[in-house]
Amino acid sequence: MDNTNTNPDRIPELDSETANQLLNNIFAECEVVPNAIPLETLESWGNYKKTEFRLGRVISYVVLVILVLLPLLFFRPTIIAQRTNVDSTDNAVYEIQVKTLLPVDGVSATIDGTPVSLEKVDSKNYMVAIPQNGTLLIKATAMNGQYSVKKYEVTHLDMDKPELIRSYTENGYIYIVVRDTYSGIDYEGISGTASDGNTVEPAVVDKENETITFKIPSQPVNIMIPDNSGNTLEILISPTE
Repeated sequence: MDNTNTNPDRIPELDSETANQLLNNIFAECEVVPNAIPLETLESWGNYKKTEFRLGRVISYVVLVILVLLPLLFFRPTIIAQRTNVDSTDNAVYEIQVKTLLPVDGVSATIDGTPVSLEKVDSKNYMVAIPQNGTLLIKATAMNGQYSVKKYEVTHLDMDKPELIRSYTENGYIYIVVRDTYSGIDYEGISGTASDGNTVEPAVVDKENETITFKIPSQPVNIMIPDNSGNTLEILISPTE
């Protein structure tokens, strides 16, 4: 009994000589000039073109990926900073957001050229507290080396001590008129220290007229008048004849 496994879907392979003869018979039957190129050559050329096509397709994919990624090499981050404590005269707190498709390599800030420390909230958000008026520069650098710089003007911070408007004496008292434009006078913090170290308190504090009254001392007294931002005006009052 013949146990040969026959598969009707399998196409039998032809040897080169039989294949060439079959091809020539087809050309002759169709009254076409017989093929002068050996079938082996045609098969080799077909295999070569197939490999070349695959290589060309791979190169096309690589070029396409490069064209898609190329703009990222020149992509600059966007900086958005917003002051959160607009009513404060002590310092200016800014929330900084860096928008970029790439990871952030670094963020820095300066105020009038002096570096200030940043608090990192997450990979693309930061906080900074500015203690003085001036020009705030924020620089953000992406992983591709591209960077952006944003400038902000910090204003309305109280950096000045209270201003002495005038002083005068009357009926055994000295009247001191002061003014602070931004944060205002810290009247509760006003104090005096005599030369012997004893504390001298104001006799009267008139907030409406911005006037502080002390009794004329028998020895020199150093008066400290602070504002609400911590700036302090020092005045020395002395005994009068």
